[in-house]
Amino acid sequence: MRMPSLLYKAWAFIKRDARIAMSYQINFFLTSFNSLFILSMLWFIGRMVDPKALGLGASGGSYFAFALVGYGFYQYFQLALSSFSQAVQQEQYSGCLEAMVATKTKPEQSILLSSLFANIQSFIQLIIILAAGALFFHVDLGRANIASSLLAFLLSLAVFTSFGILSAAFIIVLKKGDPLGWALMTLNFVFGGAFFPVEQMPPWMRVFADFVPARYALEALRSAIIGGLGIGELKRPLFILGVLALSLFPFSIFVFRLGIRKARRDGSLVFY
Repeated sequence: MRMPSLLYKAWAFIKRDARIAMSYQINFFLTSFNSLFILSMLWFIGRMVDPKALGLGASGGSYFAFALVGYGFYQYFQLALSSFSQAVQQEQYSGCLEAMVATKTKPEQSILLSSLFANIQSFIQLIIILAAGALFFHVDLGRANIASSLLAFLLSLAVFTSFGILSAAFIIVLKKGDPLGWALMTLNFVFGGAFFPVEQMPPWMRVFADFVPARYALEALRSAIIGGLGIGELKRPLFILGVLALSLFPFSIFVFRLGIRKARRDGSLVFY
């Protein structure tokens, strides 16, 4: 029985990128070791943080548990945000972008499939980070609510994937310089609550944090993984993520197609 066409293409892209990655095996191990060093640093910082500090309630008063989820998922979602623009740039540099978008496979499908293996690698790194937190630093992940954790993860991934596709559209048109990707990475790092609670921010900063998707993604994931809260108890962040995902994904595909058409019309698709 033959695999459906899209699954067959996805497998072909994964095999291609896996063969390339096998030539750089040391990079995967260095990334893993780097994550362990960062976790060690966060653990020492956590020893200096008051467990009663504002914003650590969902993490059981543990700053390290708070930062573990924040660091792991922040890393993953940052890749989801940047992998599409990087895939476009890689195909531009290799001279394959025009050939790729000229095939029967839709351009947006080609870009999505080109980032699959990078997302798989990043997901493995996420598992390593969470496992290291549990095994070496004794963070209790046994209370995690699987259903709400999975829903929060998928909705968050859809949101950041949408932004990543929009970012790729900017690269196709502008070639160098991606203001959307830069702005989102900066806002997510400062206002997303990855390394310090949003509740610790002054009022004017919390206003900005209310418009940053990472804030709701990490809030839902921490509450589900560390606090064990169910879907019904996470209605607000899940609802916001759901609305963003449903509205942004089709919009990002539409904008990406517009970018391809403009580049073709201008004759700049092959340039970078």
